[in-house]
Amino acid sequence: GQPTADAGSWRHYVRLLGNRQYAFTVFGYAAYTFALGALSWWMVSFLERVHHVPHKEAAGQVGIIVVATGFLGTFAGGWLGDHFLRHARHAYLLVSGTATLLAAPFAYVALTAANPTVYITALVLAELLIFASTGPINSAIVNYVAPTERATAMALSILMIHVLGDVPSPYIVGALSDARAAALLSGIVGTPSPAQVAAAEAAGLQHAVLILPVAILVGGIIWTVGGLRSEVRGAR
Repeated sequence: GQPTADAGSWRHYVRLLGNRQYAFTVFGYAAYTFALGALSWWMVSFLERVHHVPHKEAAGQVGIIVVATGFLGTFAGGWLGDHFLRHARHAYLLVSGTATLLAAPFAYVALTAANPTVYITALVLAELLIFASTGPINSAIVNYVAPTERATAMALSILMIHVLGDVPSPYIVGALSDARAAALLSGIVGTPSPAQVAAAEAAGLQHAVLILPVAILVGGIIWTVGGLRSEVRGAR
């Protein structure tokens, strides 16, 4: 088909966001990317400050986990999405939503547990489940729009997930961390010692990152609700 008359105009983008299935997909993606961006930015510092892991070791652990889970999770998620598509028209959205909902509690444990075996295991599982959404959710985006809108839909999606997701999230976590640390230090009489400053910074960061499992949960809820609504409406 031919492009619509307003292709490339702001009306085209507004109409895309008026597509409920597309909107559910993109806004869930923004919440997901918010969490993933901040985790990528802060996880090494988190291991250093909170668990006193040396920088080189922390960077190595995080790098290995991201590469391994990125490969395995993306492959598994793509396979599951295609497999369940035989049984549900909106399987891509439902697989992404389910995997992300399951990732949220593991992310919470990874950011709150004190035992290295527990928090590393939880981080691996959380990252596997998070990356499982990568293939299905991008397939869902292009499936929910007309063929002549797919390039525009992907461009708008990329813009939205960066503007609402991984661009602001590291700074928001940093601001929350600094505010919490400052509040803790304000209760100390006199000049805080380096040890007190380090403890406050660690506590501040551990407090701030707890918004990330919430963001993961929000993304999972949006995708799951969107997928279920679409299945119900499609069944009528």
